[in-house]
Amino acid sequence: MLTFIFKDLLLFWRNRKEILTVLVTPIVLIVILSFAFSSVAGGSASPLDLKLAIVNEDAEEAGIRQFMADIERLEDQTAAQALMAHSADMKPIAYLEQYLHRPELADWLTVYELSEPEALQQLKEKKIDGWITIPQGYTYDMLNAIILGKEASAVSLPFTVAENSMNVTVIEMMISEFFDQMNFQLALQHSGGDRTAAEAVVMPEGGREALKGSEPFTMGQYFTIAMGALFSLFIASTVAEKTGTEKREEVIKRIVAANTKPMSYLMGKTCATFVLVWLQFLFVVVVSHLLLGLFTGKPLSFWLGLLLMITVYALTVAGISAFYTSISLRTNNMDAANGLILLFTMALGILGGNFVPIYLFPEWMQQISEWTPNGLMLATVIEWIQLERGMALGTPLVVLSLIGILFLFAGMLLYPKRGEA
Repeated sequence: MLTFIFKDLLLFWRNRKEILTVLVTPIVLIVILSFAFSSVAGGSASPLDLKLAIVNEDAEEAGIRQFMADIERLEDQTAAQALMAHSADMKPIAYLEQYLHRPELADWLTVYELSEPEALQQLKEKKIDGWITIPQGYTYDMLNAIILGKEASAVSLPFTVAENSMNVTVIEMMISEFFDQMNFQLALQHSGGDRTAAEAVVMPEGGREALKGSEPFTMGQYFTIAMGALFSLFIASTVAEKTGTEKREEVIKRIVAANTKPMSYLMGKTCATFVLVWLQFLFVVVVSHLLLGLFTGKPLSFWLGLLLMITVYALTVAGISAFYTSISLRTNNMDAANGLILLFTMALGILGGNFVPIYLFPEWMQQISEWTPNGLMLATVIEWIQLERGMALGTPLVVLSLIGILFLFAGMLLYPKRGEA
């Protein structure tokens, strides 16, 4: 198998035109597209300017009184008195306002309190990015969840927007972070014996995790990952095209006549693709960083996470190349096969957001994007750039691995037996 790996690597190395295509072209496109779309994303130097409205449909004081009345009706009056003492200072809406009005957010987040018609009008006029609705019963249900641990039907904050944008994504992350912190504090409350409920829900000072999670990415970072992922797929299609050439020139027959193991040829193509994709993607990232300073100041943990994602993605593309290779060996019309493979690759590039920033697409198309290997890779790395949370890599790594395994398995099933190629 090593012989076949070296064969494919040498064939690729001898074709200087292909090397320039997969190494230089992505860099040129990254520079051009970064400047072309910088006005859309606001560029790396422009700070965020988030404008969020709060539509409060709940009566906080009434919710508190209703909850207190429920506690007073408890049979165990000692427990009731303790619960009333613990919940005396609890105001769920105030926790949300405290979270959104932190001093460190003041420079880039403006919060308005509006009625729903006012919020709708301002959203149409693009004066706000969206609004959070505090539904009726929010205070009462929140107190039931915090104090009594009951299921809360209204403990959610519907977020209304006109269209997807970078600002909308950041606000959604902030809302998610708020509930993550609340859930974490509730977990501490139910696991800690001597902590009072009021102590358990105090929001952490500073909120550094939320601030870090709100770091915007730049168009340079976006297109570096997008072009790296796209041209990796082109490498897989190029390997399949070379397979067709070897079949046309009867190289396959000579390999079969040499009595080699049938799968050695396929595994050689697969491993060679992995090496080529891994080197190409790494080259694009490093050179783009050196030219544009894309990841300046990022810690070692960020680079290790990025390297892990590139490695798993390279394995996925290698599995796809095995599928392409078997199709090329099975077909009698190589031009048609190469055309279909190229068409499939271009479709993945479009759906995966490799040509245009995916958040400019409709929401349904964004959801489809994450079902493509290149789209999932792009979305995961962008989230890694923003959050740098190890948990963000877990599920995408598993999904990418499964996609690669499925394509590899399909390629092995389709791989022709002796005498069929």
